[in-house]
Amino acid sequence: MRACARDSATATAVDAGVADLHPAEISKTALARTWTLELPFTKPLSLNDRMTYWAKAAQTKLWRDAACILARHQRVPALPRITAQLFYVPRDDRRRDPLNLVASLKACEDGLVDAGVIVDDSQRYHESVMPRIVPKGPARKSGNRLWLVITEAQP
Repeated sequence: MRACARDSATATAVDAGVADLHPAEISKTALARTWTLELPFTKPLSLNDRMTYWAKAAQTKLWRDAACILARHQRVPALPRITAQLFYVPRDDRRRDPLNLVASLKACEDGLVDAGVIVDDSQRYHESVMPRIVPKGPARKSGNRLWLVITEAQP
C-alpha cells in the first residue's frame, strides 16, 4: 500500500449517501454501501490538458493523494469490488465532453488503490462508470464542484 501525503485541507469530507445520484441509479445502489468523497478541486484534470510531463505528474499526484486521504478519512474498508463515478458541476453552461474527465477519475482510482480500498484498479476489482457532468448550478453544500461516489459492487 502506497502512503498518501498528509494534508488537512483535503481531509474534509461529507457523510456518504445516495442523494447526489440520479433516481435511476438509486435503485441499483440502494442496498449497496456507498461513500461520497468531496474532492477539494474546482477544475478537473482533462485529457486535453497540454502541459509538460512534470506538471501533469504533479497535478495527477494531487488528485491521487486527495482520493487516498479522503477514503482513509471516511474509513472506506477494503472491498472485493467497487464502482467509482466522478461527478462535476461546472461554473458555466459551455459544452463539455464527459470523457475528458477520465484523467481525473483515473487518478482517483489510483488513490483508492493507495488507500487499500481495492487491491488493483483492474477490471477484476473495479467496474468503470462514465464520469458525469451535472448541469450548471451552484456548488454543493460543502462548496465543492467535484465528488467521487464509491459503491460496493458484487464480486
